[in-house]
Amino acid sequence: MSTPAPRTLIVWNDKERIGELRETGNLWSFVYHPTWVDSNHAFALSPSLPLQNDPISDGASQRPVQWFFDNLLPEAGERILLARDAGIDKADAFGLLQRYGPESAGALTLLAPGEVLPAGTLVPLSDLALSDRIRKLPRVPLSHDAPKRMSMAGAQHKLAVVLDNGQLFEPEGRVASTHILKPDHPEPERFAHTVINESFVMQLAHAVGLNVPHVSVRRVPEPVYLIERFDREGDVAHTRRRHVLDACQLLSLDSAFKYEQATAQNLRKLAELCRAKAATRQAIFRWAIFNILVGNGDAHLKNLSFFPIRQGIALAPHYDLLSTSIYREASWLNEELVTPIGRATRLGEVRRVDVEEFGKMLGISAKTSHRLLDDMLAKLALHAPALLEKAQENGTLPGEARVLREIVHGPIKDLSLKLHR
Repeated sequence: MSTPAPRTLIVWNDKERIGELRETGNLWSFVYHPTWVDSNHAFALSPSLPLQNDPISDGASQRPVQWFFDNLLPEAGERILLARDAGIDKADAFGLLQRYGPESAGALTLLAPGEVLPAGTLVPLSDLALSDRIRKLPRVPLSHDAPKRMSMAGAQHKLAVVLDNGQLFEPEGRVASTHILKPDHPEPERFAHTVINESFVMQLAHAVGLNVPHVSVRRVPEPVYLIERFDREGDVAHTRRRHVLDACQLLSLDSAFKYEQATAQNLRKLAELCRAKAATRQAIFRWAIFNILVGNGDAHLKNLSFFPIRQGIALAPHYDLLSTSIYREASWLNEELVTPIGRATRLGEVRRVDVEEFGKMLGISAKTSHRLLDDMLAKLALHAPALLEKAQENGTLPGEARVLREIVHGPIKDLSLKLHR
């Protein structure tokens, strides 16, 4: 059997050529362009892809190049849907990058050799058109009729858009998106009202002091969740992409290990890679404890991201925060934890001593762990009921309000009582 012809993509940062990505015989390689290496503002794509003139090539077992770029692609059902829509095998990661590389996470744009994106413009996206796309899920991806091919990492259906003065647009050409849009889960009988769930939990995260982007809900009339992209800078007229790494990319892991490798040891390793190590350890601790208290059983490594900056690496704002445990058929107390907390592997098993042990594994003293936990409990007790009342006053639908009450009076109330001094 003959070896397939090599395939090549050029990796860009806006108008600057970063390097060349190549696949030959199912092995990937990447080489930085000489002008990028010599640039005063050049950055390495990740610690496993250091800035150098020599090519970086994957081996049979260690594949830093493929793992880095594969992490730009969506996962699970969303990848299957996009692959089917494009007529590409879902296992063909390079082919999917060829198709959907023009708009991805962070600063990178992947184009075929010789391909140049036009300056572009904003294409209006009416509520009617968006509603029509939502109704076609999960048969047809949200981006099917978009003017620009895009790849959004993650497992949920989503669309990269521009929000300007209350109007939605889709970016075309080199224009960068400013927001990510997500509708309710297409299986409402299993996962009801996920838009209001995620919006509420993200607003609650902000209220208790976690660093999160601004979020909102739009009704078209179907509810859609809108979150500002933290990998963008500037206003709508001058939006600039910002390089970002998720934790799998920072640790050079295949996305398949996002759950298995979400250990306390790896969370500490992530913090140790950052410039502000102590502050990052505490931020990751607070993120993990918040996820427990709201019943989020999906806090995996691709739900942590980082900015590579000249001074080092910095933790990015948090995202994808919602209560998953309320969707369990059995008691939410049986929700498995992605990261064991001390000896606890399920939500209902977590005790203060486990939180203290988890803090120690991150390099945080017992005194600081208890202080941070008590601060979180106090703020949740203050803000969760207030946000629930506000949501119910603002025209929340009965089913949506029921979901929010389940979050507040289920995991938040019960775990707060259990973990209180």
